Amino acid sequence: MSVKVIRRFILFPLFLSISALSLAAQEEYPPIRLQPDDVNVLMSDRAKINGGMKYYAHDGNKSHKRFWVQNWTKPEESFEWTVAAPHDGSYHGDMLIAGPAGLKVEIAGPKNKLIYALQENGWDKVAVPGALELPKGTSRIFVRALEAANLKLKSLELIDAADKTAIDERIKRFRSDTKWMADAGYGLMFQWGGWGYPQHGPQKKWPKMIDDFNVDSFADMCAETGARYVVWSATWMTYFFPAPIKAIDAILPGQTCLRDLIGELADALNKRGMKMILYYHLGRWWAPYGILQSGWAKNGISEEDHQFFVDSFCSITTEVGLRYGKKLAGWLIDDGMIFYPSPFERMGRALKAGNSDRLISYSSYVMPRYTEFQDYFFGEANEKGNYGSGPKGGDGIIAAGPAKGLQGFACFVLDGPDWGIYQPETKIDPPQFSSEQMAAVVKNALERKMALSFNLLMYEDGSVSPASLDMMRFVRKIVRGK
Repeated sequence: MSVKVIRRFILFPLFLSISALSLAAQEEYPPIRLQPDDVNVLMSDRAKINGGMKYYAHDGNKSHKRFWVQNWTKPEESFEWTVAAPHDGSYHGDMLIAGPAGLKVEIAGPKNKLIYALQENGWDKVAVPGALELPKGTSRIFVRALEAANLKLKSLELIDAADKTAIDERIKRFRSDTKWMADAGYGLMFQWGGWGYPQHGPQKKWPKMIDDFNVDSFADMCAETGARYVVWSATWMTYFFPAPIKAIDAILPGQTCLRDLIGELADALNKRGMKMILYYHLGRWWAPYGILQSGWAKNGISEEDHQFFVDSFCSITTEVGLRYGKKLAGWLIDDGMIFYPSPFERMGRALKAGNSDRLISYSSYVMPRYTEFQDYFFGEANEKGNYGSGPKGGDGIIAAGPAKGLQGFACFVLDGPDWGIYQPETKIDPPQFSSEQMAAVVKNALERKMALSFNLLMYEDGSVSPASLDMMRFVRKIVRGK
């Protein structure tokens, strides 16, 4: 399955002042053509708004991310889409919605209505009971709340009931076994790359810092902490990729390097009994040398360019996956709001190229999972498992809520002041947890088989805070008993 994303439903142009738009004043959009054997995504910001709802933009105006519609407070308010069905049929629906538990929401078509009660307080991905009957040709679909409340809506997803079993089977076959992650207990995470700085003085020019990095010393340090895996940031603040990847060179010449640091790291970590997960980001949009600043004009931020963006993403991740094969155990894909809606099944195949057992995850920010074609929860700031962990005594799989069905995972800052060092003269903070707090976090994770990923700041030369290493030794004693 690949999501047939209609271009008008993708993303706002980068320099459009989204928050200034009055959705109620927007033109009505052409009918959404429902595709068979697919997830059809009806975005809230492309609905006809009947009421005073407003689009939310995190940064106030200019944004390539796509958020949600909020200020939805009254029963008389509604979202309205015009759809075109290829035949008479029944459609199952999922909603990405936020509101109070117990509140009833209605989806209405020309033939019937579906009513369901929210199960969670806040964001959730809700499988609407029953099926919406739609005739062949165009018709209108409405979503409204049956009670006054403060709600938010990201999207309504529709799947032809005739295709749902086949799609569910493909999801089942796509998912990889997460047992190794559930049993790992914990690992380390490093936001280290071309944006980095030494403890004092100026940074090295790209790719000098990559050429000088001591892989064996780093791997020895990681092994000494008792970690079972390492999350390594291929990109983050910038899009300088520490390996010779031809698919990147074809789009952004000069932002790869001859040394295959990722491959060397994977070999060194695997040799010491640790797996490697690659964190991937498009490069911070406000920073020089991120994709949005460094020449990749066709990057998915506009309606016309989305296909190029997906093709490029798949070519890059396929080449990386085939290059490292079994050495690369997972991907952690940040900023999922840039992708959604996208052909996640196709993208997932690219991410698993060379290793069908490779685990993948997309960040959904505060919202529910964007796709079932992933394996584990992204888990940013989820160290306590408050919004993504399995039950005590379980196998690590989250049983309910926004991340239902995914392996529990957490990545969080151990020291700080941020995830990585991207400014000169940065002083690393002490660990943010006391020993008692850390013991409680670890105990909770072990009981639920949620993998904890401790993010440590690391200077350009590979040095980290001695206090952070001491805390990791404390964790090792709790988990490994030595």
